[in-house]
Amino acid sequence: MKKAIRVIAFLAAILVLVAGLAACRNSGDDSETTSASNLDTSTPEDTSDGYVKDNLPADLKFDGMDVRVLFWSDVERPEFEVTEFSGDIVTDAIYQRNLNIEDRLDVKLVFIGEPGNNANRTGFVNRVMTSYTAGEKAYDIIATYSRTAGMLSIQGLLADLNSIDGSYIDTEMPWWPDSLLETAGVGNALYYISGDASTNTLHFMYTIYYNTELLSTYGLTDPTEYVQNMTWTLDKLIEMTSNVYQDLDNDGKKSEGDFYGFCTIYYHCDAFYTGSGMKLVEQTNDENLLKISDDFFSEKCVNLVDKLGKWLTTNDCYVSLSGGKVPYQVPFVNGNALFCQNRVYMADHINASGLNAVEWKYGLVPTPLYDLNQEDYYTVIGNPFTLYCIMVDVEDKVPFTAVIECWGSEAYRLTTPALFETNMKYKYSKEEISSQMFDILRRTSVFDQGRIFSHDLNYMSELPSKTMTIGASWASAMQVHKKVLSNNLNKIVESFIKQQSQN
Repeated sequence: MKKAIRVIAFLAAILVLVAGLAACRNSGDDSETTSASNLDTSTPEDTSDGYVKDNLPADLKFDGMDVRVLFWSDVERPEFEVTEFSGDIVTDAIYQRNLNIEDRLDVKLVFIGEPGNNANRTGFVNRVMTSYTAGEKAYDIIATYSRTAGMLSIQGLLADLNSIDGSYIDTEMPWWPDSLLETAGVGNALYYISGDASTNTLHFMYTIYYNTELLSTYGLTDPTEYVQNMTWTLDKLIEMTSNVYQDLDNDGKKSEGDFYGFCTIYYHCDAFYTGSGMKLVEQTNDENLLKISDDFFSEKCVNLVDKLGKWLTTNDCYVSLSGGKVPYQVPFVNGNALFCQNRVYMADHINASGLNAVEWKYGLVPTPLYDLNQEDYYTVIGNPFTLYCIMVDVEDKVPFTAVIECWGSEAYRLTTPALFETNMKYKYSKEEISSQMFDILRRTSVFDQGRIFSHDLNYMSELPSKTMTIGASWASAMQVHKKVLSNNLNKIVESFIKQQSQN
């Protein structure tokens, strides 16, 4: 039923969008921005454009209550506090979303910023822990980087959303993706939630870009054809990118000035693991709550790492092994590579090192299938997306479940259409087929607790990636990690068992 609702609403949204775009073209308006008057400011009570309505009561009001939102201020793309309309369609949608939440529930969103990205996770957790131990009760909603939220949950600082009597969060609604709810729980508990509420779930979908003109020059088939007939596999990607290397700068070594078949950075290769339909951490049906997925130590994973290792270490692939800001995408942006693996924000208009200024045509496709037996594509979300939580020491948590539900609902009607349908698909894409590819990325997006708990699980998602990018054997490497990962996960489970026994 939920999937049917999603499809109906999505198709209706596209029809409305197309009509709106046609109106803009007929009026001669070629501007890439919009004004406040062009935004859809409708609420569920008067929505008539096909979007699903939420079930929040129309008379649900909280008498001007402050809602204190501690958010990660170093988020890479706008998501939280916007103080005025600016003419940018995405930030204006965020601003209108916030206004709608405040108006519908009669609350005041009070945003409190704190750095909390990958480099600042510990500081963010310390701020929350210090407030908690001091009994300050300073925050209501925590909205932070996915890995930071994982750390907070292990420390017992987040409320179990599933145990709040009278909660307004309706996980059957389309703004809460099935893939997150199926994989982000711990036993019967759910400590964080995301989806349309986080604009960065769209920004950080993993994809593979390709240079349309170069593929034509090399006599290669447009990969979207393979995607559509379900033959876009790892073997096909390797085949299309092999035997093309050229030492353009004549320095006798691989460098960003050369020509390649494929460009990436080692941690982007996590997408190949998830894209092959494998998980890192899974829930169990017993008192152990979680386990390291059998996939991680499987023959399939060994074969995946071996296959990709042989390919990624050839001259045809330009792979950065550094975690810093190494410009691994430079050959592709300069028109000297056939393919590049990245998140979709590479096409973002504010990405100075991205594709916004290139003159040539490009396209994008999902991460390839492991083989022809795989039934669908799987798209992993890069770690810099937001998980929404309620602070454990909040006395009456019910109003904040209403705020989170309203946040997701309003984002579903405002920020997602602005960002995805208009800003990404129709603004960044060079061809209509790319719009279809974006649809596939969004439909197939998945999450994994192994990524959310990275801090306490030795960055396990990157272990196969590091192994393949140096051409090593996973059969040997995984033996080193088995005991450590098992012990670390046991500690995580013990923390959650203790928390849940106290509730």
